[in-house]
Amino acid sequence: MCDLKRYRSRVCESEPCVGDYVESEDCACVPLNAAVDCPMVSGADSVYGLLGDPCNCQNYYQCEYNTTTEQFIAIQRSCNPCEIWDQEVLTCVRDESKGDCTFFPTTQGIGECPLGEADNPAQFILGNETMDCAPGTTFNLTLCTCIRIVPYVTEMVEIASVMFEDENTITASKGLWLFNQNVELTSDGCMSGKCGFFNSTAESKLELAYFSNALDRFEQFSVRLFFKRSAGVSGERSLVDNSECTIDGSVVGKSSASDALGYFANENGTKVDFTAPAAEDTWNQLVMTYDGEVASFYLNKDLVSQQALGGRLNRVKASMVFGGCTCGGDCYFDGYLDSVCSLGDSALVVVYVH
Repeated sequence: MCDLKRYRSRVCESEPCVGDYVESEDCACVPLNAAVDCPMVSGADSVYGLLGDPCNCQNYYQCEYNTTTEQFIAIQRSCNPCEIWDQEVLTCVRDESKGDCTFFPTTQGIGECPLGEADNPAQFILGNETMDCAPGTTFNLTLCTCIRIVPYVTEMVEIASVMFEDENTITASKGLWLFNQNVELTSDGCMSGKCGFFNSTAESKLELAYFSNALDRFEQFSVRLFFKRSAGVSGERSLVDNSECTIDGSVVGKSSASDALGYFANENGTKVDFTAPAAEDTWNQLVMTYDGEVASFYLNKDLVSQQALGGRLNRVKASMVFGGCTCGGDCYFDGYLDSVCSLGDSALVVVYVH
């Protein structure tokens, strides 16, 4: 097992029973010897490979061959606390034994999306630190994680983010006006730092008027957020919505007691939707992204639906609303939102933000 113990369970078929039903013992751990253990993959100028750490399943080694010294060098790297190394796929994967562990993006960061490193797509910047993605992956701002190759998830740039970092105020990035209706800035119940608490009884919501009558002009669009729905709240509650009272929105995301659901709609009225299990009273990450041809929906980094759509997004005049909807009713979210970010194709973003 990952804790470097060997386990066995026993069944007692007749009394008296002696000893424990479950027993464990420590396993011997032999540290990696780069010269002997590193897998060799011939390349043009070097020999390299990847190998899990035999003494810690959250670590792995990037093995390289130094052609000058003619010796192997094993560089130790780490998965994030929610992941373990998988030698079969040669990357870090979610550790299912840790249940609702939340840690994004892969290798660093809790509840916040760092910046990509412009000079190196295999790195990202978190605070003042430049971090490496796992070998063979690059940082994708749309998904806020390091990925290998994900079809139909193009690299977009930020349009606007909702900031929960100020001392007393919830603001939008880039100086955009943000209307706050009864959303409380809190540090209780958050993944880390601060987040927004939404009270359905108080009809809490955040609105970005910037998006009114604008989404149809974006050929590509993505919205990304973290949410934790309060337990015991009934009905479908809004996470993101730009619907008008009688006109469907172009991007809608919701939360029910057991699922996350939503859709993209184009200018012809065609919809592509998704539904995926999402537990209440725990943090989940939702990413909805559209590249102009295909809509992709991710929940907790897992691709849950991918469908062809085509065309520009539906023209609506409503604001982008988080945690509520334009015309009220029983749509108001109850719980917490964090790290809310919208992205789009760079050419139009530059024009509109300027």
